[in-house]
Amino acid sequence: MIQNKIQLVVFLAGILSKASCDLYRIILIEEPKTWTEAQSYCREKHTDLATIQSDEDRAKLKEAADAVNFQSVAWIGFYRVAWHWSYQNTPISFEKWYSTQPDIPDTNEACGTVKTSGPWADRDCTVQDEFFCQTDTQDTLQNKFKFIEMEMNWHDAQIHCRTHYVDLATITNDTENTFLTNILYVEGHTDNWIGLYKIPFNPWLWSDNSSVLLSSVKWESGQPNVNGIKDCVKASTEGLMADDSCLTPLPFYCSENRKKIQRVRFTIKSDGDLDESAVMEAIEKKMKQILSDQDMEITSSIKWSVQPDGKIFQQQKTQENTQETPCEELDPMKH
Repeated sequence: MIQNKIQLVVFLAGILSKASCDLYRIILIEEPKTWTEAQSYCREKHTDLATIQSDEDRAKLKEAADAVNFQSVAWIGFYRVAWHWSYQNTPISFEKWYSTQPDIPDTNEACGTVKTSGPWADRDCTVQDEFFCQTDTQDTLQNKFKFIEMEMNWHDAQIHCRTHYVDLATITNDTENTFLTNILYVEGHTDNWIGLYKIPFNPWLWSDNSSVLLSSVKWESGQPNVNGIKDCVKASTEGLMADDSCLTPLPFYCSENRKKIQRVRFTIKSDGDLDESAVMEAIEKKMKQILSDQDMEITSSIKWSVQPDGKIFQQQKTQENTQETPCEELDPMKH
């Protein structure tokens, strides 16, 4: 029978320290892409766009750049979503701005219009203008959008659309944009309100949902430049950051997390026979404690190897070996 107390002597537990294993790396992709394209690529091929907010992160970024003698700037995973559509507060996925627009500083409230010539522009939300609403009927563009021949400020226009239809118009592609500009041309208008608006002081975020440590983020001098639509961030090879239009094609840095396995040897001391199920339970409990102390998560269950005699454990003479072994990289973890 198992003794009342099982003494577990754990060797090699020290290698569970996070500092002993390189759990991630940063990879430079030199093919220019927009920020959104770069994000999709990193999430498909690696883990995500790189998060750069520590000296260790900046060192890894520089290492990736130096490896290919890269000396320019590239996208990282820092961004914000300042401009939204009124309908369900949706971030914009299709853009049609004038080259000089939007130009209202981040400190001001701004709303968007569509112009007869096609592109969008920002404007003070208090201006009185006609507007486009959208309905919940999506079968044709004629049924989806309604031209409202009443002049209102943007917020009153929003209330009107939400009361009588669904919301101010959301434009999702160039076909819809052209349809609305044709109406403007026929009606003889220069521009109309649409559901585009900006959230002032919207916070910066990391693509991989890491917590933002503003004190650890290093901007270039004069950055960020809060005017316009510079809502995505690029970094120099030193890790200094600057904002830019998300539509600018740039190389980019991906992060790649690497799963690790650390082998831990247990010696179980007892004066009598041991019940294997009780020993297994005790070991699992001890492993969870070790991982918890190291602030690590268990990503797979423990699997036991059965010996030829049908047993899991073998009795050995007392012999302690405390030699450490390096981390091994396995994907996925199997132990």
